[in-house]
Amino acid sequence: MTVHHAPPPTLLTQTTLLSLASTVALLALAVALARRLLPARRYADAAQRFTFVWLAFDALVHFTLEASFVVHSFPRPRTVNSGIGPFAALWREYALADTRWGTSDPTVVSIELITVFGAGPLAAYCANGMRRSKNETWRLWIVAELYGGWMTFAPEWITGSPSLNTSHPLYTWVYLAFFNGLWVVIPLWLIWDSGRVILRALTTAEEAKAK
Repeated sequence: MTVHHAPPPTLLTQTTLLSLASTVALLALAVALARRLLPARRYADAAQRFTFVWLAFDALVHFTLEASFVVHSFPRPRTVNSGIGPFAALWREYALADTRWGTSDPTVVSIELITVFGAGPLAAYCANGMRRSKNETWRLWIVAELYGGWMTFAPEWITGSPSLNTSHPLYTWVYLAFFNGLWVVIPLWLIWDSGRVILRALTTAEEAKAK
C-alpha cells in the first residue's frame, strides 16, 4: 500500500504574503505617523523615534488584525475556522501553529478582548503622550503587553502545549516565536532603556549635589 505524505508547508503562500504585506503596510503607516506627529527634536532621537513607531504600529495591529479575530469570534459559536474572508484566512493560517485561534478558544478570545479594547487604546495614548513630551506614559503599556503574552502561552506550557504545533520550522520560528516574540523582546528592551535613562538621571542629580 502506498502511503501519501502531505507536502511540507511553505512560507510563500498567498495567505502568508497577504499577511506580511498588511504588516508592512501598518509599519509604513506607523513610520509616516512618526514623521508627521513627533516634534523634530524627538524624531531626531533614534530611541524616541523607534519607541513612537513601535507604539503606533502596535496600536494599528491591535485595531485591525487582532480586532478582526474578535469580530470572527462573535457571537458564539462563531469561530475563525468557520469564517469567510481574507482576515479569517489569515487567522486560520496562524492556527496551523496554534489551534486555539482557529476554534476561537474562550481564553484566547478573552485575552484578545483586553488587547483590542485595552492595550490598543493604551498604546495610542502612550504614543500621543510622546507627541506631547510625556515620555512616562508608555510604561503603562509595557505591563499590559507582557501580561497578555504571558497569559497567552503560560496555560499551554503548564498543560504540556497540546495546542501548539512545532512540527515544522515555519510554525515554530515564524508563527510562534517571531510573531509573538516581538511583543516580548521590544517591551523588555524598553524596560532596559527606561532603567538606563533613570540611572543616568540619578547619577547626574547626585553629581550636581556633590558640587
